Amino acid sequence: MTAAGATARPGRAGVLWASVRPRSLTVAAVSSVLGTAALVPEHSVQPLIAAGSLLLAMLLQAATNVLNDAEDALTGADDYAGSGASQAMRQRWIGAAQARVIAAWLFGTAAVLGVAIALGAHRPALLLLGVVAIVVGWAYTAPPLRLAYRPFGEAASGLPMGVGIVWGTAAAQAPAVPFSVWWAAAPLALLTAAILHANNARDRTHDATVGKRTLATQLSDDGVVVEFRMLTGGVAVVLGAAFLTRGLPLWCLGTVVPAALALRTAARARSDLDGRGWTMLLIAAVQLHLLTGLTLAAGFVLSALRW
Repeated sequence: MTAAGATARPGRAGVLWASVRPRSLTVAAVSSVLGTAALVPEHSVQPLIAAGSLLLAMLLQAATNVLNDAEDALTGADDYAGSGASQAMRQRWIGAAQARVIAAWLFGTAAVLGVAIALGAHRPALLLLGVVAIVVGWAYTAPPLRLAYRPFGEAASGLPMGVGIVWGTAAAQAPAVPFSVWWAAAPLALLTAAILHANNARDRTHDATVGKRTLATQLSDDGVVVEFRMLTGGVAVVLGAAFLTRGLPLWCLGTVVPAALALRTAARARSDLDGRGWTMLLIAAVQLHLLTGLTLAAGFVLSALRW
């Protein structure tokens, strides 16, 4: 530590790693892994494309994370002690301008990789999905749209990160995506939205002062709680519906554990929670996303084995 209490600046690679918020990248990674696992019963997995899709998903989230921090620094949205900015931004190892450059390089790398995957898989139609992913990632916090600064943030995060990555990973490998992929993606989309909502609920007071009009800033205290409960509790509902309609293999019944935990997490949301309380729910939602995705993935793999 320096005399001022700041962590010593690492090398270039260390700064880059710190700027992408690496712990959050499990959201993209798990979604991609699930998209591949859902193809195991169909014997449609293509390892090289699966690996490329996993890297692509993480690059897109990393780029969005860095650009988000750059734009939030410029608007003052991260100008308080409890913000979720990356360590590189908090420690002032990079500024907003440098973060924008890093984000541009990450988006560019993702674009090149995406083109290679689409053409290598002989599915040029996937290029459209890639363009949409990059546009949404850039427009998430960058002007003029700034989707995260409007009441559309949860949808702009949950749909691409939950449904888009899972389906896109599967579509890059299989000529026909099984319907079970949609059922598997739905709970991850809800939990991705819940992660963002918990973040916005924690930041809602400060966000309102800098003109960041998230849905959490528009709702009452009780409304914020209701939304979080709907998103997390909805996981149990979706999984229940999936099994009732035989949309998921029986081996995925292990998700009864994350479903129960989702209901428990939903019940923990209260209108009197402070910033720390919402941070704890945010962490719980991230852990639920990881557990749900891996449990579903394991279920798909187990269902393909001959017992």
